[in-house]
Amino acid sequence: MPAGLKLIFVIIISYFAFISVYGLAASILLILIASIAARVPPHSLLKGSKPLVIISLCVILLKTIRLEGEGIATPVLHIPYISKEGFRAGLLAAPGLFVPFAAVSLLFSVTTMRELRLSLASVENSLVRFFSHAPRVAARKLFKQTANMPLESQGIKLKQTANMPSAKEKRHTPFFSLGISLMLGFIPRFFEMWDDANLACDSRYCKRGLRRLFLLIPLVAERMMEASANTALALEARAFGAD
Repeated sequence: MPAGLKLIFVIIISYFAFISVYGLAASILLILIASIAARVPPHSLLKGSKPLVIISLCVILLKTIRLEGEGIATPVLHIPYISKEGFRAGLLAAPGLFVPFAAVSLLFSVTTMRELRLSLASVENSLVRFFSHAPRVAARKLFKQTANMPLESQGIKLKQTANMPSAKEKRHTPFFSLGISLMLGFIPRFFEMWDDANLACDSRYCKRGLRRLFLLIPLVAERMMEASANTALALEARAFGAD
């Protein structure tokens, strides 16, 4: 299967995971079927998803605590600002965060970055050729219109089109597809760096909790900036972005 179709499959699954409970169940079932067909263990798709657990808990908390919440009444006390419907919505939204993660993990398990970049580049080049067809048609119509005109006015019209670049001169570099593929490539790299930093903390007997979280975030952010700087230098060495 082409890498572009796999990416469309990931986008569709991620979209349906947030529509309803049935869409979430169908998305999970499709990911399980695809992982079994690709001979990828389903549990390995969630490797490195520990930060998503914290994010899902924050989502549940934000949806549960509301000023207009009806609260929870017990025989002993009354807890205000608690929304039961918000709690249910949070429980449904939290698993949906893991579906795009698992789908992207499956995508990178069966697709290389080169295949993804080439597939996106072919789509981008096709769109560029399609939208650049209109100026060439207009130029041919202009030449047909100037065929029966006087020489003086014909020369003026031709001078206006003399500076138009030819098809050989106007070569398009697929920067958009390159940016999309690099952005997608940084997603698994971030979670790999997070796992490495977490294992380094475990080897140094760091205590778990918010203190470790506040310690890991700047370290991983620094490593991501270093990786992006190295990627920018590699692109510059290959003359990407040069005029």
